[in-house]
Amino acid sequence: MTLALVGLILADAAAVDGPLAPFARNGIWLAAILMPAGFFLSAIGKGTTTPNRLILLLYAGGVSLALGVVSLGISLLTA
Repeated sequence: MTLALVGLILADAAAVDGPLAPFARNGIWLAAILMPAGFFLSAIGKGTTTPNRLILLLYAGGVSLALGVVSLGISLLTA
C-alpha cells in the first residue's frame, strides 16, 4: 500500500497525462487489493487442499502491478 501512495505522489508531481495515466495512477493500488484477495478467497471452503478459481485474482493483481509500475516509470521518464 505504501508503494501505491508513493506512486500516486509521483504521478501527481509529474503531471502524468495520456494513455498511460490510468494505469500509472490506478494499477499499483488495484494490485494491493487484488493480490491479498486472491490468496485468501482461493482458500475458502471446508477441507480445501487446492486453490479454487479465485486464484485468478492473484494473477490479475500481478498483471495490474506490472502494468502500473512500468507505465509509471515510462511516464516519469518522458515527463
